[in-house]
This record gives sequence, structure tokens and C-alpha cells, in this order.
Amino acid sequence: MKNNSNNHYNRSSKLFDKIDIHIISELLTNQSVSSKDLSNKLGIPLSTIQRRRAIIERSILRKEYIFDFKAFGARVGDLIVNVDKGRSREIAQLLLQKHNANVISVDIIINSTHNIIAHIVYKDSKELHDLIASVSSMEYVNDVSWSELVEEV
Repeated sequence: MKNNSNNHYNRSSKLFDKIDIHIISELLTNQSVSSKDLSNKLGIPLSTIQRRRAIIERSILRKEYIFDFKAFGARVGDLIVNVDKGRSREIAQLLLQKHNANVISVDIIINSTHNIIAHIVYKDSKELHDLIASVSSMEYVNDVSWSELVEEV
């Protein structure tokens, strides 16, 4: 495992070995785990854990805070939007501007029927209905469906 000048793994060699995979797995399970605890749990010297963890965290893992909307009684879901070809970026930006109180983020995707997924937050069915109606009425939008996050497993 080598670190090139861009702080990424050397793509010409094997991307991960067993130690890297164990470290990544543990960090994805508990990002606040200490290197000493990782060393003890995995039976790998602390210096090895520290060195590899630093490279992994600089190059491929990203720590994030995630706001828990449900803790405030909000509902979370996705609007799945079919937009005329070539207009996805335009509609995605419009969703973010026009519905910034409800739209958390927007992804432009490729599949056979839809090309935008807007991750949304809303307080009740009426607010969701109004949001769907507004998005459905946008020029270049052909279809809107939604899904609601019920449970993370």
C-alpha cells in the first residue's frame, strides 16, 4: 500500500489488502473507534493501524454529520422525477432553489424511466402533496413519484 502525491492509493497495485479491509470495516461500523481499540481488536500493531488509518481517512473515507430530521418529527423520503432529456441539471437546480425548505439534495441518475432523485423532508401529507404538485407542474417534468423512508436497517 503506497500513498502517491494525491493522497490516493496507488492504483497500479492491489487496492486493499486484508488489513485495510478490516480497518475500513471497523471504521464504517464505528467511526469514532480509537486506533488503540482497533489495534487490540484486530491484533495488529498500533503503529500499523495509525499509519494505514491516516492514509484511508485522507483518501477514501469521509466523516459526515447527518441531521436526524425524524428526531424533530419530520418525515424523510425521495421524489423520483422523470424529466425531458437534457433538462435534468436545470430541473435539479430549480428544485434546490424553489424548494430549499424541503429538498435536502438532488441526484441526477441514469436508468430506464427516471433521471432525478430529490431527497426531501416534510412535516405531513399535505406538505408532501403540495411539493409533488409543484414539481409535477414544472416545465419539462413528465412524471413524479415518491417514496418515504420507513426504517433504516
